[in-house]
Amino acid sequence: MKQLFGYAGKVLRVNLTNKKILRQNSREDIIDKYIGCVGYAARVLWEEIKPGIDPLGPQNKLIFATGPLTGTLCPASGSHEICTKSPLTGAWAESRSGGFFGPKLKFSGFDFVILEGRAKKPVYLLVHDGEAEIRDAKELWGKTVHETTEVVLEEIGDPEASVACIGPAGEKLVRFAAVMNDKDNAAARCGTGAVMGSKKIKALVTNGIQEISIAQPEAFDKAVTEANEALKKNMPNIHTIIPLGTIGLVNIYNGRGALPTKYGHTGYFETAEKISGETLENTFLVKRRACFGCSMGCDRYSEVKSGPWATPPHQGPEYETTAMLGSWCLHDNLEAIVRANYLCNNYGLDTISTGNLIAFAMECYDKGLLTIADTGGLELGWGDSAAIINLIENIAKREGLGDLLAEGVRRAAAKIGKGAEELALHVKGLEIPAHEPRGEAKSTALLYATSPRGACHMHPYWTGSWEFNQWTGGLIELGLPWPPPDRFAETGVGKGLAVKLLMLHGIIQDITGVCRFPALGKEDDCITPKRYARMLSALTGREINQFELMKISERVLNLEKCFNVREGLTRKDDTLPRKMREPIATGPTKGQAVTDLDGMLDEYYEACGWNKKTSTPTRKKLEELGLKDVADELAGMAKTPKT
Repeated sequence: MKQLFGYAGKVLRVNLTNKKILRQNSREDIIDKYIGCVGYAARVLWEEIKPGIDPLGPQNKLIFATGPLTGTLCPASGSHEICTKSPLTGAWAESRSGGFFGPKLKFSGFDFVILEGRAKKPVYLLVHDGEAEIRDAKELWGKTVHETTEVVLEEIGDPEASVACIGPAGEKLVRFAAVMNDKDNAAARCGTGAVMGSKKIKALVTNGIQEISIAQPEAFDKAVTEANEALKKNMPNIHTIIPLGTIGLVNIYNGRGALPTKYGHTGYFETAEKISGETLENTFLVKRRACFGCSMGCDRYSEVKSGPWATPPHQGPEYETTAMLGSWCLHDNLEAIVRANYLCNNYGLDTISTGNLIAFAMECYDKGLLTIADTGGLELGWGDSAAIINLIENIAKREGLGDLLAEGVRRAAAKIGKGAEELALHVKGLEIPAHEPRGEAKSTALLYATSPRGACHMHPYWTGSWEFNQWTGGLIELGLPWPPPDRFAETGVGKGLAVKLLMLHGIIQDITGVCRFPALGKEDDCITPKRYARMLSALTGREINQFELMKISERVLNLEKCFNVREGLTRKDDTLPRKMREPIATGPTKGQAVTDLDGMLDEYYEACGWNKKTSTPTRKKLEELGLKDVADELAGMAKTPKT
């Protein structure tokens, strides 16, 4: 095997059923075509899991993945991704997290960890400097994320190690349970924590001092310097994210009628100032924090020192958490939101899905679809802090109404019936996050409908940044329509092509193993595909330009799409809930609705080279991307009669 510059060069494959541990070379054929991280994981999952398997069964696989830029001097290189088949959606699942776990996994000597099978009893995995050991976790089962982290670090005697673990929510197979690392960093969406819980693995602990070889050190330093210089010019991001963190978006979004409020009733929250980044800074903020290799430092560290919602110091809350457990629930008690964030982190819950489920329950209660008998005596009035805190506890422990909500909004709505399905806000089973597509930008609506993992604002990319902020990501030379059209326009203005290109840009970060934020900006003040290509070329010694890098991203997007097609998803699954087609009720964007999703889908499929009727990538497109074997498998499935 040739030296893989930029990579650890090894895969750790762990069969939890028979406790067999294999150290394998990272596959050069996959790296050549998919780079790494999400791309590598997508190919492995395509090859190794069969369609139709139970995501919570032993046949599913869970992959912790890093990329070539992870753990390097590339700005914001502290990412890792967890990929699997989602127990929430039954479709493609990827969940990114920052912090320090990704770099430390790579420093331990492995690019990827593939977890297979199911342990007979609770275990955790220790990975250190090329070695791996399965350890007993019986005493850890039932402990919270913070407790688990502290106990494991003391047990191994290495306080600098990084712990990725699940809390009680993952153990209880809550379908939107998160995998938390370094206590408060979440790989949250899609239920990766439930898959980990189903395999009876409590934690993955890692550290090491293995070096990452660089093919052209001087050229890499130059490319990194160029990227950092570009970021210094990024005043919109710097002024918003660095002083206040992502929670600084609350007032900005509210002022433009795009802050999701009262479970999609409106995009404007009259008391938004009470839960804003400015208010957090002046009340409960302890300090700022940053992930590995990041100069932006968007993380907050908060505490509530006294009162009914007293909360110890911990990381957060972010914008998504604040909106979903705040305005989405018509809730303006910031102390209670800080407490809710802490509980979600400690139990290991996705705050986006959790907030969505709680607001959904409030909506159902308000409309009489849930009664006091259904809630176990709990009043679910809008904005009730105690109700929100109680439901978080109940969901994590699968108690009372929480047991139903732990199934996710699609399943919960189906069980409630009586029209609840029409109220549930999700795409493909993944709950809608805190970006109001009617009020932010209609490209966000198209992103929600077509993202492989379901309703997602950031994966593959925050497309609304193009119209909402007029950020280009450096894509004008690659065909991004410019200037952007009105953010409320739908068809005939190039949004299908734009969403495709923006998605491909986002996948560049997903396959190289870095954070999304430095890629958000204009031509000269963010890390563009061209700048990523320069860093990647110097790091790996493989000459690659922005056009080839985008083509690799397109290959990954198509493979993720084909993963879903193989699971039975079609164009009918690329849709939006009914409420997103109804007008916003109040505020600056009153009257806005998604009126022609089908037209936007047609334009997107055409730009992607996909069949408009089925949404399946055409054979021509797949073969153009070097995915003939994928096309052949899908064709074979189409010819096989259903029993």
